[in-house]
Amino acid sequence: MSQSTHDDTRAGGDFVAALYDQHAASLLRYVRSLLPNDPHRAEDVVQECLLRAWRNAGPLAAQRNSVRPWLFRVARNLVIDWGRRDRVRPVAFGDDDLDLLPGPADFAEQVVRRCVVDQALDGLTPTHRQALRQVYHLDRTRQRAAAAIGVPVGTVKSRVHNATIAVTEALAGRGITATDW
Repeated sequence: MSQSTHDDTRAGGDFVAALYDQHAASLLRYVRSLLPNDPHRAEDVVQECLLRAWRNAGPLAAQRNSVRPWLFRVARNLVIDWGRRDRVRPVAFGDDDLDLLPGPADFAEQVVRRCVVDQALDGLTPTHRQALRQVYHLDRTRQRAAAAIGVPVGTVKSRVHNATIAVTEALAGRGITATDW
């Protein structure tokens, strides 16, 4: 590192130290007012502002009177940018957060439940199973299911209704209610 670069770095450090002494407390209060529920993020914003001031020490030192508004503007822009970034990025979950997710967390439990449902469906008549498959598995309307099966719409409605009751009763017989799903 050349002597002039070393002197520039030291001068930039002195400049930022002076900025810190003069403005850090009020800057932190301002950022905390923008982020009232996240004091750690507020501290990060202040640190980033001072880092940017250090990177721009030369031009900022020449404009001593406009440094404070510059710091507050940078802080505000950082809060806005980081907020936008957080809204765009998906929320990351750690291993400890899996319990917070809805539904069964255990894959084995999901397999067992699926087997129980399959057994309940196997207990239906073929016509009831066919109607449920058309409406729920293939996601067809009652009219399209009726056309595919070749029966009137009322018949499909009746079969789906009776099949739903039969499956609900079969699952209840195994100790599974709708609230378990």
